[in-house]
Amino acid sequence: MTLLRLAFRALVYHWRASAAVGSGVAAATAVLTGALLVGDSVRGSLRHLTLDRLGRIDALLLVDRFFREQLVTDLASAPAFSQHCERAVGVMLFPQATIEQPGANGVTRAANVLVVASPSSQEVAGEGSFWSFEEDAALRPSRCPDRDEIILNQTLADELQADVGDRVTLRLPKAADIPADSPLGEKADRIRSFPRLRVIEIVPAAGLGQFSLTPTQTLPANAYVSLEQLQSGLDQPGRVNSILVAARAAPGAAAATPDLASALRPTLDDLGLTLSHVRLYHPDLPSEQAERIYDYFSLSSQSMILPPAVEAAAHRAFAGSGGQSVFTYLANRLESVSQPEAVPLPYSMITALDPSDDFQLLSVDGQHIAPPGPDEVVLTDWAADDLGVAPGDLVRLTYFEPETTHGAAVEAQQLLTVQAIAPLTRPAEPYLPSRRLQFTECPTIANDPALTPVVKGFTDQQSIDDWEVPFTIDYRLIRSQDDAYWENYATTPKAYVSLATGRRLWGSRFGAATSYRLPARAGLTADAIERQLLSQLAHDGVTLGFEFQPIKARQLAASSGNTPFDMLFLSLSFFIIVAALLLVALLFRLGFDQRAAQVGLLLALGWSVRRVRRVLVAEGLAVAAAGSALGVLIGLGYAGLILAGLQSKSWWLGAISAPFLTFHWTARSLLIGYTAGVLATGLTIFWSVLQTRRVPARRLLSGQVTVASPGTARQGRAPVFAAAALVVVAAVLAGAASSLAGQQQAGAFVGAGAALLTAMLLGIWHALRSGSGHRAAISGRFPLLKLAARSAARNPGRSTLTIGLIATASFLIVAMSAFQLEPTETGTGGFELVAESSQPIFEDLNAEVDWQTMTGPPTGQLPAVRVYSFRVRPGDDASCGNLYRSNQPRILGVPQDFVSAFDSPRRAARFRFSKSAAHTAREQANPWHILSDRPTPPGEPIPAVIDQETAIYSLKLYRGIGERFTFTYDGRPVEFRVAGLLSLSILHGNLLISDADFRQLFPAISGHRYFLIDTQTRALRDTAQALEDRWSDEGCDATESRSILASLMTLQNTYLRTFQSLGALGLLLGTFGLAAVQLRSVLERRGEMGLLRAAGFRRRRLAQLVLLENILLLLAGLAAGVAAALLAVIPHMFGGGAAVPFRGLGAMLLIVLIVGIIAGAWAARATLRVPLLAALREER
Repeated sequence: MTLLRLAFRALVYHWRASAAVGSGVAAATAVLTGALLVGDSVRGSLRHLTLDRLGRIDALLLVDRFFREQLVTDLASAPAFSQHCERAVGVMLFPQATIEQPGANGVTRAANVLVVASPSSQEVAGEGSFWSFEEDAALRPSRCPDRDEIILNQTLADELQADVGDRVTLRLPKAADIPADSPLGEKADRIRSFPRLRVIEIVPAAGLGQFSLTPTQTLPANAYVSLEQLQSGLDQPGRVNSILVAARAAPGAAAATPDLASALRPTLDDLGLTLSHVRLYHPDLPSEQAERIYDYFSLSSQSMILPPAVEAAAHRAFAGSGGQSVFTYLANRLESVSQPEAVPLPYSMITALDPSDDFQLLSVDGQHIAPPGPDEVVLTDWAADDLGVAPGDLVRLTYFEPETTHGAAVEAQQLLTVQAIAPLTRPAEPYLPSRRLQFTECPTIANDPALTPVVKGFTDQQSIDDWEVPFTIDYRLIRSQDDAYWENYATTPKAYVSLATGRRLWGSRFGAATSYRLPARAGLTADAIERQLLSQLAHDGVTLGFEFQPIKARQLAASSGNTPFDMLFLSLSFFIIVAALLLVALLFRLGFDQRAAQVGLLLALGWSVRRVRRVLVAEGLAVAAAGSALGVLIGLGYAGLILAGLQSKSWWLGAISAPFLTFHWTARSLLIGYTAGVLATGLTIFWSVLQTRRVPARRLLSGQVTVASPGTARQGRAPVFAAAALVVVAAVLAGAASSLAGQQQAGAFVGAGAALLTAMLLGIWHALRSGSGHRAAISGRFPLLKLAARSAARNPGRSTLTIGLIATASFLIVAMSAFQLEPTETGTGGFELVAESSQPIFEDLNAEVDWQTMTGPPTGQLPAVRVYSFRVRPGDDASCGNLYRSNQPRILGVPQDFVSAFDSPRRAARFRFSKSAAHTAREQANPWHILSDRPTPPGEPIPAVIDQETAIYSLKLYRGIGERFTFTYDGRPVEFRVAGLLSLSILHGNLLISDADFRQLFPAISGHRYFLIDTQTRALRDTAQALEDRWSDEGCDATESRSILASLMTLQNTYLRTFQSLGALGLLLGTFGLAAVQLRSVLERRGEMGLLRAAGFRRRRLAQLVLLENILLLLAGLAAGVAAALLAVIPHMFGGGAAVPFRGLGAMLLIVLIVGIIAGAWAARATLRVPLLAALREER
């Protein structure tokens, strides 16, 4: 008979024991496979969610300005596009809109709504419709919305409590070319309202009904409106701000989009640039008799300031052609210092321009004027006469600083010396932009109103009275001659300085030029200039936002996951796996004990130990293979149970934020699970077989499975000393924990509890060893209990191991409650409210006038309120709650007043830095100073402060302080450096950089959208209501900071609860292992049991003895574990850092105790089946 045949027959004969071992193998494999399948399901669900929400949309172009719809048509007709792409659709996208619905209980408002506007003239599935990208017709609306109509998705409808037929108000940002942080940028009236839009349909939050620009599993709030209505309401006829592209690819896959930039051909107008031909001849038209005054092409920007990249590209494109930069700025006042009685000139244009062959100012006596020095100015004769100054006199220039502070323009002054005076010629007729300048006398080169860029509502007005500017005009300064100058000369400059002086005074993050001037020459046309400039911009990689994003490919890459749920649930299921493997080892050894005589017989017949072991290992591997196959099938159900728990509000929904999971599996996970199960359980069985090699054949033939060893009457004191040392260590750790806080404090207390638990286990082992050699008679009360205790001491190593396993499991389950989080002031920084707005707010929220105009309670009833305003660069949600991997985390610009707020030692509440790059005493006292008030020099990484959990778990930054990392923003890589790590706080999920670095990185972003508010707790509701009412148009939403922090802490608390729940399940399996230990003990003591029966013990009495022994071990393990865990939990709880769910933990441990008793009772039944005669025979 071969070894394999013998092993197979033994399996069949001992099928009950094999089935028991196989069940343990199946349990271990099921947990391993189930955890891997959970990872498959999360990744598969994220991928499915991405494909579902994007439909056929593969690429997206979204810019911060409006461009011609014709650009979409031109793109679609390009050969490079049609070869790889199916269609392109132009739409309007607004990622941060606000929608309100009035109701009986007030206004219900939803902020950060994604609004999609597509043509209402299209069929819902037409080629030009947004919904043409939706492949499932059931998820499309019945028709596209018309004017005054709107479609909501189910998420938004639920938030607004809206139904079909209701009327809502949509608020969108108006188009604003000039940056709001510049003096001429609009700060107020930047929101356009579309009232009384009728809800015609509510689409499910599925398919394009959950379309989102950022990867996140939470359902977005979306609205769909008519493109024609928005074009009309926003004064953007025939324009859109986004292009959606579908590539030619198989459904359900991410198409490899080509370089769409090669097919995209935006014009200068699309890019927000203007090219005009400016010329002046005398007489009027160019001819052989006419004198050329000036003739040039002017490149300017609709945002007033020419982008630096465009200015640099123009200089490169037209190098050697005499082109030069021009910088014109508004002076609030120009006054004489030498003639203080002279009335100042109000609101004058001053141009910074260096002399050249094409631009040469002449003095009143016809001489060339030398280039002005750093603090010199050339005045026109009109300005010099009005001020009564001459060359050499001093004038004072008063102007607005080029960047506003909280929307308020701040004045600055500069003293200049009059270098020369240039003549101006009065036009024959008042100036009109629509007609040429008319002169009876020959004009001069200074007669050029085109040096000033066009600013709608300002430079295009006929009178000063008609100006529409964001600052307050002091009409007291304006005289009749000032009005006359504007009517005749309009924006013609009154003074000139050098370009270097102009850049020094008025240069900003937006740029340092208002136009680029290129002299006209023969054959040079505007079309040729535009082609050459666009070519140079493309060569330099300057896109000005016209860059397609492979949105589907990026979101699919992000769907690989922020958290590896397979590894997470493998670690959370650690106790189940360990318990199952121990159960396999115990059950296999129990089966061996039951057939010890057969093994002894084989050895007595001459079989070698190695050969016998091979048979046993072959049996075990066969059981492992079969049990693992069953475990893979059970693993499918286990994964389904975990997924159900993750989507249940009463279980673990906090770990994924939204119920979106569906079951997915891969053959790879099943194969890995099966292989891992076979290997793990096979090695466990092999180890169990090795433990049998020391038993002689004679003892095996008599049914004995242990080697007899004499008792030790005298035990060493080493365990006692070691236990005492560990008690000291526990005391030291507990004392040190009092000086720590947060997770460090919890870790110290848990360490103290672990040391105490180890000390207790050493004490138990010492006590059991001492009791094993004690032979005194048992008398007194509770003799059966004392006999059970002595029986437990019969094998002190095994009993201590059993107690230790139960104790360790219960300790970790209870001690993990020390890491249950509750909001603290270190997490909120002492700020009671956090406010965010959909659109930027430019006012200073600390200004008293703003609070006085709020619709909430009067200022006198509100306590002192301090608001800290942050700039925001929108990006991906980088919090641990977002399951997608973040590619572009949101950035906050930290203001200096926020940094300075923590300088005061009297401020008790402050954010806690776990680590920082602080070096100086000032930085160590207040680590926020690591964010400098000056921009980081070019080429160096930007210092960033990050929440520690965000850094490690979301951004995968493991090296700590000093680690460099790069993200791409606006088409260019930006390198950062970790300068500080915060403990968990309300700033979680953001990159925090200094406001100076923020303005340098993102010059186009103006205003503030994130606010931390310091107020008193009693006024939270009133303050929040006042903020939301005052800035309702901007979609302001104020939330209590403790509520935000509690929501963030839900994730960690949920994982801990999951660990405790799965740990309790592992502990339950451990109780079955305890029953297996008891069964083995009964088998080893069959002779003793038979002798007790012969001495008069009834079978039931013997069963009670075994059950009591089982209960003693179980209670000892639970008591030791819980007692040590309380040392870890209670001090941390009293310190306010832990929220211990005593009721839930008590229920878990009670269930474990009950199941353990039931399993012990099952083991005790074995004593009822011991044959008396056989037992006495074995005792001989």
